[in-house]
Amino acid sequence: MTAILRKLFGENKEVGLAIILAALSFVILILPLDLKRPMAKYTYLVTLSPFQGVSEKIKRLAETTQTNKWLREQLLKRELELILVREALEQNERLRDSLGFRQVGGFTVIPGELKQIDPKRRDNALIVSVREDHEVAPDMAVVSLSGLVGKTTHVMINTVTVELLTSPNCRVAARDQNTRTMGIIRWESGNDLLLDNVPVRDPVNVGDTVISSGLGGLFPEGLPIGVVSEVELPERGFFKDIKVRPFVDFNRIDELFILKQPKETEG
Repeated sequence: MTAILRKLFGENKEVGLAIILAALSFVILILPLDLKRPMAKYTYLVTLSPFQGVSEKIKRLAETTQTNKWLREQLLKRELELILVREALEQNERLRDSLGFRQVGGFTVIPGELKQIDPKRRDNALIVSVREDHEVAPDMAVVSLSGLVGKTTHVMINTVTVELLTSPNCRVAARDQNTRTMGIIRWESGNDLLLDNVPVRDPVNVGDTVISSGLGGLFPEGLPIGVVSEVELPERGFFKDIKVRPFVDFNRIDELFILKQPKETEG
């Protein structure tokens, strides 16, 4: 039918179809009653029936297109969810590996974001923003992805002051991870920390890793502090002079985490 219309009317086949339908309708009107029904059926089969098949195909195509669109959206959602899950797993693993969380044992990790350097204590304190429902209290350990940063002091509604290891008031019970020698980490001057109270006879070597010992209860056991950079024997006295290069670059801190002790061990 389409080929015939194109041959008779060229590109104006729609106009030709309308003319033919009008003519057939007029013929059907003037026919006797017993011929109207057969003629109407024949007209439908010749002119309209082929287009009904096309209409059904267009409908199915539209439904298929809609289904494919929905499937693509679902696939995209699943891919995004997978990316987020992978990122969360990588961050969790990175956090555990960097901070030794396998040794933290039950501490709740509260994330914080560096807001500013404390203007009153520019070299040894930071102001960190936290959520209002943070449950942070003074004297909680603060860490970064590199290691131990310091401890909390003043706590406000959504900010916390963090006293760094470079503060003279921040001291940490520590030990040599390699030799198990115990000591106290403190800061005196410069970029390095000091490992104090280590007897001359106790072994500590350059390159050894120093971690928190857990004694005192404030800092959980196993948090990385730094690496031994210098060991000197005193000319007089009973204790070694040991310098420790901290893992944390205190001038480039961005991610911070506050460690909250489980309720059963608080106090």
